[in-house]
Amino acid sequence: METNTNASINQSASVSSDNDSVSVEYTNTMEASAGIETGNDNASIGIEVSVKTGTEFSAEAGLDGNNVVADVSYSDTTEAHVTVDGQVNYEGLGGSGTVDAYVKSGTEAEAHLSAGDKGIDAGAEFSMGNAAGVDAEGTLDLREGSVTAGGGVSIGEQIGAGGSGKATFDDGVATVGVSGEVAALVGVDVDIEVSIDTNQIQKDAEIAAKAAEDAAKEADRIAKEQAAAAQKALDDAAREAERVAKEQAAAAQKALDDAAKQTGNAIVDTGKKAGDAIVNVGKKMDPRKWF
Repeated sequence: METNTNASINQSASVSSDNDSVSVEYTNTMEASAGIETGNDNASIGIEVSVKTGTEFSAEAGLDGNNVVADVSYSDTTEAHVTVDGQVNYEGLGGSGTVDAYVKSGTEAEAHLSAGDKGIDAGAEFSMGNAAGVDAEGTLDLREGSVTAGGGVSIGEQIGAGGSGKATFDDGVATVGVSGEVAALVGVDVDIEVSIDTNQIQKDAEIAAKAAEDAAKEADRIAKEQAAAAQKALDDAAREAERVAKEQAAAAQKALDDAAKQTGNAIVDTGKKAGDAIVNVGKKMDPRKWF
C-alpha cells in the first residue's frame, strides 16, 4: 500500500522554439492532492482527492516528421476531484477503469490538430460556468488491440460544447476514435476509441503458422512411426508364419519318417515270422520226424 500527498504553487512563463516547433506556456496555479494505492502485479486500485485553482495557458505548433501538429488550451478554474482508478491484467489481457467525481467553476477551452502520413486527429472543446459531475472511462486491452469507451454527466449553471475525431496509423497501430460533449445546465459527454495492433496480429499469425507447421511435422512423424510399426508387425507375422510352417513341415516329415520306419520294422518282423513259419513247416515235412 502506498500513500502520497502533494501541495504546490506554480508560477511560470516560457517561450521555446526549435527547427520544427514553437511553444508558449503560462501557469499561475495552486494545487494540493492526497491519495492511496494498493495492488500487485495483476491488479491495483487507487483513490485520490485533489483541488486546484488558477490560470493555465499553452500553445504549440510545428512538425512531427511528416505531420503537422497544433495544440491550444486555456483554463481559468477552481475545481475539486475525487478520482478512483483500477486495473487488472493477465497474460496480455486486461482492463482498466477510472471514475472522476468533481465540482468545477470557471472557463476552459481546448483545440488540437494533427494531420499527415500518420492520419488525422482533430477536435475542440469549450465550457464555462459552474458544474458538478461524474466522468467514467474504461479500457479493455486485448493481445491485438484495445477498446476504450467513456461517458460523463454534469449539472449546473454551465454552457459548453465540443467534439473530436481521429483516424491514425502509427508504428503498426491503427486507431479510430470519436467524442462529443454538449452542455446547457445539464451536460453529457460520450467518447469511444478503438486501437488495433497490426504488429501483434502479424506476430500471432506467425505463431499460428509455426504451430501449424509443427503440427504437420508431428503428424508426419507419427504417421511414419505408425507405418514403420505396421510394417514391422507384418514382417514379424511373416517370419512367425514361416517359422510355424517350417516347424509343421519338420513335424510332418518326422511323422512320415517314423511311419516309414515302423512300416519297415513291421515288414521285417512279418518276413521273419513268415520265414520262421516256413522253416517250421519244412521241419514238419521231414519224414525222419514223422515217427
